[in-house]
Amino acid sequence: MKPIKLLDAAFLHAETAATPMHVGGLFLLDPPTGRSRKSFYRRFRELVASRLGVSEVFTRKLATLPFEFANPMWVTTADIDLDHHVRRSVLPRPGSRRQLENRVARLHEPLLDRSRPLWELHVIEGLEGGQVALYVKVHHAGLDGHSAQLALQAFFDAGPRASAAAARAPRPEPDDGSRARLLAAGIRHQLEEFRRLPQRIAGVAGAALRLARAHDAATPATPRTVLNEVVSARRRFATTELPLDEARRIAHRAGGTVNDVFLAVTAGALRRWLLQRGLLPAQPLFAGVPFSARAQGDTEQAIQVGFIAINLHTDMPDPLERLAAIHRSADVSKQSTGDFKSLIPDDIPSIGLPWLLGGAAWLVSHPDVADRVPLPFNMVVSNIPGPPTPLFVAGARVTTFLPVSIVYHGIGLNVSVYSYDGRLFAGVVSCADLMPDADRFARLMAAEFDALLAAVARPPPAR
Repeated sequence: MKPIKLLDAAFLHAETAATPMHVGGLFLLDPPTGRSRKSFYRRFRELVASRLGVSEVFTRKLATLPFEFANPMWVTTADIDLDHHVRRSVLPRPGSRRQLENRVARLHEPLLDRSRPLWELHVIEGLEGGQVALYVKVHHAGLDGHSAQLALQAFFDAGPRASAAAARAPRPEPDDGSRARLLAAGIRHQLEEFRRLPQRIAGVAGAALRLARAHDAATPATPRTVLNEVVSARRRFATTELPLDEARRIAHRAGGTVNDVFLAVTAGALRRWLLQRGLLPAQPLFAGVPFSARAQGDTEQAIQVGFIAINLHTDMPDPLERLAAIHRSADVSKQSTGDFKSLIPDDIPSIGLPWLLGGAAWLVSHPDVADRVPLPFNMVVSNIPGPPTPLFVAGARVTTFLPVSIVYHGIGLNVSVYSYDGRLFAGVVSCADLMPDADRFARLMAAEFDALLAAVARPPPAR
């Protein structure tokens, strides 16, 4: 039995039917030939059954305290129904990439069942070329980008043969889920957090004061766009892939980083998408960029991230000038990451917090309220380093490593990227009612990347 920390609980309380708070990944696989008469689905299901003990994510579920007087607890369960958690579907012919993306968008819409461990694994067959897809869906509570990759290692191997160590992982003993024990554990945790509260208040207050002093009053306010409205439960999902070596070449020539390049590609695509609709604000737009607050070697399955806002300079038409400006803005924003880490305490007493945050989630779903809430940024852009070498699942080689993320009221677009095996794999998730053509946005990202490549290839102007 384990307390759920502040950020993880916030993702639970902020969840509604229109704003599911799970994240996912889409992996295309090349099944091995001539190895077994078993289908990939059967081999994968057997693999999952043998490895549930590798990560606590797969054996824990929520336990709500009486009257929801404080944040829930994680409890270990032995009741894991693989018919529910591991599913199989087949695309209609021809099984195109667009059909797959649409299927993933539909699978990404429903809430996870909170009476069970908060994960699903979907094997999708019928793809062109004989590939198989694996869509992974896990609640964000208890997982950030780093810990999600640790959890995925339960089913991923460095070679086509299964890891013997992982196959031997025993399942943890289930918790005694009695109401009395749950209540006692919840009360003990609340008392401990009240004991730590003065020290944590001091740390948060100091960080808030430093951030206030560093804030530039001349920083422009974040303008609203068509993407910054209340979202519905309908999603769109699209993908694109970019060569990592060429992204590094752009970064080197421009004096920036690969992350700067990806921000510039996203900014350029956003600028083009809004211009095509005559909706580009004159003021620059901002991206919320998550950063890891995790200490080196920390493998805890919990959220340990903060957010910084980075100016995307969408008011600048030249892609190279925009990239240079984004690099400067990112450098300035990164100087505040230490204070942002301190601004979010590890945990606090949570008596009444489920009611408070649940009420807040209901309020921001109303346009009259949402339109009055100041925007911290216009979209979310995240870049998570992935494995540099090929991975395998049940003997099948993984050819893509595509993220599927979250949108929320006021932030109807999320673009995330994983680096994997020499490529950048980007997943575009949008609210279908605000951006129905996420596939067009993904194509605009590829076009913007080509524009940056062409720009860095040009010789500098003569002086």
